[in-house]
Amino acid sequence: MTIRFVSLRGLLCASVAVCAPGMALAAENLGEMVISANRVATEANKVGSAVTVITAEDLEKKQAATLEDVLKDVPGLYVYSNGNSRNNTRFKLRGFDSGRVLVLIDGVKIDNQASQMYDRPYNHLQAADIERVEILRGNQSSLYGSDAIGGVISVTTKSGKNSQKVFEGVASAELGSFVTRSSSLTAWGRYGDVYYKASGAGLATHGDDNRPKVPPSENDGARSMNYDVKLGIDALKDVGALDLLNVEGTFNRSRGDAEYDTVSSTTDTDGFIRQETDTGRVQVNAKMFDGLLDNTFAASRMDAYVVSRANRYSGTPNRYWGDLEKYEYQGALKPLDGHTLVFGMDQERDHFRTNTSTARQNASLVNSSVFGDYAVDLFENLTVSAGVRQYYHDTFGSNTTYRSTASYRIPETGTRIHGSYGTGFKAPTLVQALYNRATAVAAGFDETVDPEESRGYDVGLEQALFDDRLTVDVTFFNSRMTNAIESRGPAANRYYVNIGSVRNMGFETTADLDLTDEITVSGTYTYTQSRDNATGLQIDQMPVHQGSVRVSYAPQAVEGLDTWTRMNVAARSFDTPSTAIGRKQVGGYATFDLGADYKIDKTFSVYGRVENLFDKDYGQMYGFENSGFGAYTGVRAKF
Repeated sequence: MTIRFVSLRGLLCASVAVCAPGMALAAENLGEMVISANRVATEANKVGSAVTVITAEDLEKKQAATLEDVLKDVPGLYVYSNGNSRNNTRFKLRGFDSGRVLVLIDGVKIDNQASQMYDRPYNHLQAADIERVEILRGNQSSLYGSDAIGGVISVTTKSGKNSQKVFEGVASAELGSFVTRSSSLTAWGRYGDVYYKASGAGLATHGDDNRPKVPPSENDGARSMNYDVKLGIDALKDVGALDLLNVEGTFNRSRGDAEYDTVSSTTDTDGFIRQETDTGRVQVNAKMFDGLLDNTFAASRMDAYVVSRANRYSGTPNRYWGDLEKYEYQGALKPLDGHTLVFGMDQERDHFRTNTSTARQNASLVNSSVFGDYAVDLFENLTVSAGVRQYYHDTFGSNTTYRSTASYRIPETGTRIHGSYGTGFKAPTLVQALYNRATAVAAGFDETVDPEESRGYDVGLEQALFDDRLTVDVTFFNSRMTNAIESRGPAANRYYVNIGSVRNMGFETTADLDLTDEITVSGTYTYTQSRDNATGLQIDQMPVHQGSVRVSYAPQAVEGLDTWTRMNVAARSFDTPSTAIGRKQVGGYATFDLGADYKIDKTFSVYGRVENLFDKDYGQMYGFENSGFGAYTGVRAKF
């Protein structure tokens, strides 16, 4: 069933008028700290940028299993897949796709230079070990470099750093529809000056049929495993000018494979893709001069490998390798109360290698940058910041980006006005610059792919009402990207070209209502106009309207019980899977989920949920359908 524009708008506007997500507004509550917005811990109400914080408690309440579950309900963020959502998560943040949004896991940049858009290295990331996620919206190139023109998603895994015990942790196991099973175990603790964390998680599913209307009928399954280790020590304390010297190392390994279908095929294919990602980071933190100066030195590496076949059991495999080494320094200087200067430099080496049925390639590049960002409380209720980054690229030379933000509070009325303005620069990835260039030139395009540049702003109003029982935030955003890089050509022989400029504009509305002591109602609504300025057409996989409503009920009469229902809604979008198929419309949808969690005692909890309650037939990409009705149940133990 296609959702009509009037019905969708009326439904979402009515819901937002009285509600929307507490999770999405967590970052904006007084007293909570945000790290990503200024690269140092900052009170949330002093942050000018639009940011969402998701905590481990939020993820537990949502019963999140994968990255897609983590990112749902975030304003401005559209999460979609080609049906197999357990392993093929894609997203767009204010119209910017995942290739233009920086993803960090424990400070490690996750980006495979050999990656196509469908095989990002974080696709098999599971939620079991996540402690915190910050989604920073808007142009953040001056803070984080080239890949952050659309925003930043920063994932922090659990740690024993602040633990009060030698040994504690959490374990879970879950079973459900489509022969889905998952389990996880995370343990952490601290002994004296040494702390640690070790985690493992696995998920497997037979999956649903991604193309049920194309014979033969066959399920598209997926499997994934995550391992994570973190070890740290407070090596020195109060030695001369040194307050504290901390050394920490992290290592994460992710392994996953998935079956996929090809939309251009007249039969249901048995495609197969496997991803392997290893990341490591060593960090030395030195706090000095009674908190005046905080220094961080870090070295990190990511290795990613992808192999795919059009048929799992036959044919020539396509192989892609990518690795990334990064060395960085950051200083945070606080000369006066209310003044913070963050500065630093980094150097990054990217390398990729491909071995496909049509070509073999091997290339690398080095880029470096220096940056600074100054935040100051100008008055008691006004905080402003300004930053700049000078970028040096092997191929494209130097470029300067900058950003400014402001947050003004009116405590008497519970009002906060916030805004930001920034510019961005994104060099083509190695695969974008080199892959199938001869084909692109033969089709009439330039021999080289130019860097993308962007500029944009947002301004928002946050208002607390009814003794802080209701909080509403409305943020308008507007950005323009020039030299936008998109893929073109037939499905089996894609190449990358500059298409001109793209405009992303709209507004995000979020709210959180404590209706009673037992009932909270939450939701989001995002309106996005994402257009190719040359053609005037809406960008693919970007619905103009999207939103969610969540109602939670925790009856006081049944201690330990928490129940919830959720509705996710999106208007129609478009998809151009290949030039042969052309541009197609993908219908809108509304899906409903419900769940419950019951805490038996201090140790054990049981939970269950139903996804796609009414078995809605819907797809987010042309030719594919997402999973139908599914039921899941699990047990959780904290020790």
